Amino acid sequence: MRANLGENLFLVVVLTTLAGLFYFLVPPGLSSNEEGVHYVQMKNFAVSGSFEITSPAQTLGFEPADVAGMRGFLEARDGRLYATPPPLFPWVASLSFPVFGERTVDFAPILFVFLSALVLGLILDRVMQRGFLYWLLLATFLFGSPVLMQGFQFSGMSLALLLIVSALWLLAGHFGDHPSAAKLFGASFLMGASALVRMECMLVALSFCVSATMVFVFQKRMKELWAVLAGGIFGLAVFVLHDILLHGHFPGSYMQLYLPFYALSPIRVAALGGALGASFVLLVFSRREGISPVHRAILSALSVIVVLGAVVVTAARISIAHLMALFPAVLFVFYGVPGRLGRLKKGEEALEAILAATVVFCLVFGAAILRPGPWIVISVWLPVVPFVILLIALERKAIFAARGMCLVLAFFCGVAFVNGIQESEDRILKYKDYNAARIAFLEKHTSAGDAILFGDSASMEHAGPLFFERVFLGAKSPGDQERLVLHLRERGIDGIYAWTVNPFHIKRFNLYGGEAPPTFPFPPGSKSCCSGSCAARNHYLVRFDSRAVLLPGSGRGGS
Repeated sequence: MRANLGENLFLVVVLTTLAGLFYFLVPPGLSSNEEGVHYVQMKNFAVSGSFEITSPAQTLGFEPADVAGMRGFLEARDGRLYATPPPLFPWVASLSFPVFGERTVDFAPILFVFLSALVLGLILDRVMQRGFLYWLLLATFLFGSPVLMQGFQFSGMSLALLLIVSALWLLAGHFGDHPSAAKLFGASFLMGASALVRMECMLVALSFCVSATMVFVFQKRMKELWAVLAGGIFGLAVFVLHDILLHGHFPGSYMQLYLPFYALSPIRVAALGGALGASFVLLVFSRREGISPVHRAILSALSVIVVLGAVVVTAARISIAHLMALFPAVLFVFYGVPGRLGRLKKGEEALEAILAATVVFCLVFGAAILRPGPWIVISVWLPVVPFVILLIALERKAIFAARGMCLVLAFFCGVAFVNGIQESEDRILKYKDYNAARIAFLEKHTSAGDAILFGDSASMEHAGPLFFERVFLGAKSPGDQERLVLHLRERGIDGIYAWTVNPFHIKRFNLYGGEAPPTFPFPPGSKSCCSGSCAARNHYLVRFDSRAVLLPGSGRGGS
């Protein structure tokens, strides 16, 4: 099934209109320190076209380590300054910087999200006619899942989604009218390449390779099996080579920083593995010849209940609650599981089996994370959204044979949209507003060429849009801060500021004629102490005068 040119143009117009509205409605800004470093990478690519970052501090004779600070997303290596996050997304985003300038941070993620929707729409054209269900599935992808939230963030997940959907386009093409080993190889490679942009996508890439291997072995399709394995191995090789070339070792600095957050619990892995094994045994027994219809139905239902129950019981309550709130349509994956095994034994519905198994394996991996938080687990489960949408489209006749199922999907989409808006407000938009105000605060109280000293790397990284206009330095200790100030004085820099929570640790600072230094509040939701019972603290922007020195034992600014 292929849409004609007019239908495709209509789809492009609809998505372009939505993207344009989204672009003008989304508040500008960056919501995290990693986004701030992505901005630095993007602008550095646009200006100098290199991986090495040139800071204004380096032109004054400071070492890259003075800029990188500690425990952040910047690192000094071989006497040069680099960013640790993967560079593919900032590089692609930098291509639009000459046109959109500073608003590239808003344009790029929106572009990738809606390009993903466009490619998914073209995939759906291969498997179904355009109608109410077609548009409902596209709406579920954009508004009934966490996908739309990626348009709020200058993050590589939007590009990773585009790579995954492109892989599904190749996969659907192989199982369509023109099968090709090259398409399978490309699909497997693109799945792995998505991990070059966002590390979390490793799990969906692994799930896909395992699922495709199981299906092709089960159906004895060895040529296709080797194509998938070759693409996966090539993608893994590129992933390893990427870290070795950029960081000098594998795993690289960025991966080492985030791997502990995605560590799997051995107990949960064992429990979930046992549940998958038990479910498979029940499915096999349900397909045996001579079994009564009642027993077949009971065993089939139990096979689904065992897996769902294991995921719900094993995973952290908060992660499951977030998944059901932001993407309840994932439940459709478990519709008709028993019959799928029977059709698979007949050599049918290999694509459907690969999609369903990939989603189930990815859910299991997410449930097995040792210390899951909402943002960690959702980032792991987000890449399965296009798999679920395509699977629903392929099995639409069975799923929507019963009356009212379209209304159920529409209800799920509405619930997810409302929850997604609230989630975006709580976790993204208020921090975008906060950081935009913070950048405006620094612009108001400092001038181009002034120096700002931080003790907290995250505070400096948040200041991404000012990175190339101010001299940002990371002080590792009070003595180090004094060294940096003296060096700045020797270079003739008069405007020197410290971003600190305690201005009285700096002796004889300039009070601007007796007034207290400018203050800026902590991020929304921050507590001033362990109990949260005392008043909220502020950041202070303290200007050093020519006589300013540090008190012995003073704390680090910005800590």
